Amino acid sequence: MEDKKLEIRITGYKMRQLEQQAISRGMTKSELVRSLIARFPAPV
Repeated sequence: MEDKKLEIRITGYKMRQLEQQAISRGMTKSELVRSLIARFPAPV
């Protein structure tokens, strides 16, 4: 599997939300985003 890089723009407020959620779960922001994407249904 080839790793890909994703760059997104979010507001400062959304970034703080992401940071707080990641900290509360003991994860990095990237780990949290990957874990959320993993919950998506499999592509058809």
